[in-house]
Amino acid sequence: MSTLDKVQLLEQRIVKATVFIHNLEKKIEELEDETKILSAHNEELKNYSESFSADQKLIEESINNALEQLSTIQGLDDVELLDATSVHDLEEADRFTTGSGISIDEVSLDDLVR
Repeated sequence: MSTLDKVQLLEQRIVKATVFIHNLEKKIEELEDETKILSAHNEELKNYSESFSADQKLIEESINNALEQLSTIQGLDDVELLDATSVHDLEEADRFTTGSGISIDEVSLDDLVR
């Protein structure tokens, strides 16, 4: 290989190295931009998490305060919650949920108008 061939080969390698370096610089810029975006997004998520935690603590405190207030009412636990109508409604809802309730064919327009 002559000196001229070696110089031309060196020149080609320098050009390839220069292109490769420019590509790497572009990639570095893209990654830096992406890192900035991800950092901003991370900060937003951190703020959201802190806000969520604070809100959750306030909700827990409110629930505890409400429970404490309810515990001061005498005889509250003795109150019957379900009456006969409510029990019937719950049974009908259970039948509907399990698929054993009435079907659309069994409902007449007169039943709906009443």
